[in-house]
Amino acid sequence: AAHKTIERPQEEARMLKHSLPAMLLLLSPPLAPVTAGAGNLIPDGDGAAGLCTDDPGAATTIPGWTVVEGSPAVRCRVAGHAGPVIARGPWGAAVLEQRVDVSAAGAAIDAGSSVATLSGSRGGHGKAEVEAHFLAASGNEIGPTLTLAGPAAATVPPGTRSVSVRIRLSGAGADAAWVTGLGLGLSVELPPPVLAPPPSAVPPFDHVFLIVMENTDYRQVIGDTANAPYINGLAARGTLFANYDAVYHPSDENYLAIAAGDTFVRGGLYFPKLRLAQRHIGDAVEAAGKSWKAYEQGMGPPCNTTTRYDRDFEPDDAPFVLFADIIGDLPRCRAHLVDTDQLPVDLRSAATTPNFAWIAADDYYDGEASGNGSPQSLRVQDAWLRTTLAPLFASPAWTGERSLLLLTWDESATETDNHIATILVASQGLVRPGAVARRHADHYALARTIEAALGLQPLTANDRYAEPLNEAFVSPGAGTDPKR
Repeated sequence: AAHKTIERPQEEARMLKHSLPAMLLLLSPPLAPVTAGAGNLIPDGDGAAGLCTDDPGAATTIPGWTVVEGSPAVRCRVAGHAGPVIARGPWGAAVLEQRVDVSAAGAAIDAGSSVATLSGSRGGHGKAEVEAHFLAASGNEIGPTLTLAGPAAATVPPGTRSVSVRIRLSGAGADAAWVTGLGLGLSVELPPPVLAPPPSAVPPFDHVFLIVMENTDYRQVIGDTANAPYINGLAARGTLFANYDAVYHPSDENYLAIAAGDTFVRGGLYFPKLRLAQRHIGDAVEAAGKSWKAYEQGMGPPCNTTTRYDRDFEPDDAPFVLFADIIGDLPRCRAHLVDTDQLPVDLRSAATTPNFAWIAADDYYDGEASGNGSPQSLRVQDAWLRTTLAPLFASPAWTGERSLLLLTWDESATETDNHIATILVASQGLVRPGAVARRHADHYALARTIEAALGLQPLTANDRYAEPLNEAFVSPGAGTDPKR
């Protein structure tokens, strides 16, 4: 909610109550550090390359790791350990995976002369599990499994071409379980690992339009064709991301994650109490020589921050008023923050359509004040989107140039894992229609997608190392269901 925190059921607390072993302190000493030939084949075994947080309510990107489920975080410190750790995070159990390519050592592996070693530390009162699985070229698992709780060294099975290192962190509380200092060694020389951002399959776009609605669960909106026929029609027209989680409760930190690559503050701070000196996506757009605007329903005159023209107007629903270089520079603020009444005017030509546009409904039409994902709220959101997007889809920027629409929600209303819907639609056939993406994604992935689409530089490690929403732009494959 824009001005309230969501109460979440204590499901994990009940689960923990019935799991006595999880009540015990699990703080294992490090195993022998990896000293084998190539050194550590895990390029970021403690999350140190990430942007760590001290906020137990925040999720972050974990550089080098693929999140399978949950919303883990790089924590700057936890009880009993000073230093970055990969922690469970705020929304339920977290599962992460990293694939290590060992095919360059294939000859030694097939001769049965290579030994793998797994090492690291784990802690917390929950359960922290780390396993290394040997995979053939086909991806099938072969041979034994290495674990931090069991055998930590083994001969690599002949035929192994990659190793899947998997982390599972469970228990009640963001710091319930954590790992750090993870290492995978091989007794033969391999090229040193290089930590790099996940590759992007996002094509270049002339225009990117972002709409962030509010406080609606995935399961409330997706499939409800009676109350949200237009939204579900957009999902059929484009690609729906079905495993997408917001990164915080309440709202503004989610806006900040998209706009600036971090949640920055702890708890519910809002305009005018929040003023940030950090760079944001508007700065990045201008640095790339491109144009941007935020269109906010109910603003009235440009850069107005009062409710004089709309009692449901919230100036921070497009988060640029939270940044000092916008709110402290009145001419710049007036040039970039305008009422949604200006959107149809700007859409009359591609030249007057900004390269990046953040479009925000007021607090009623974005779904919050109208019922937080209730049937009434869905009807209100659906009608507003239909009206707002009609001139966009008819515009020269959409029909004649490469344009991308991203529709998401700031956070869930009731789902404890902060599960929300996100839909991508594009002109020129650049997004797969009717597809459902299954890979985990979040607001940092959305920010990385915008950056890739417009050729922008990343703002923090969260967006730099997030995997873009590639499934919207690639041919059908693993993890998608084009029939939905």
